Amino acid sequence: MDAIRDLVSKAFAVDSVWSIVIRGVIWTIIALIIIVSVDNQNTDSSNKKLKANLGFFSMVLLLSGGLIYLLFGIGAK
Repeated sequence: MDAIRDLVSKAFAVDSVWSIVIRGVIWTIIALIIIVSVDNQNTDSSNKKLKANLGFFSMVLLLSGGLIYLLFGIGAK
């Protein structure tokens, strides 16, 4: 359990290289979602797809973060 806690703290520490890598991966995923969603001839449907995909992506990030917090208790001592 301490190894997982150490790995997560290294991944999200401000002065860690892994935090930069994780931010880059998240931004790449968001950019890919935007590119794929907007690639449509019809402007109205592309806007609806973009909003739906970004909303779903943010919901998954929020729920997975909450689940990780509840399962592993990152903030608990």
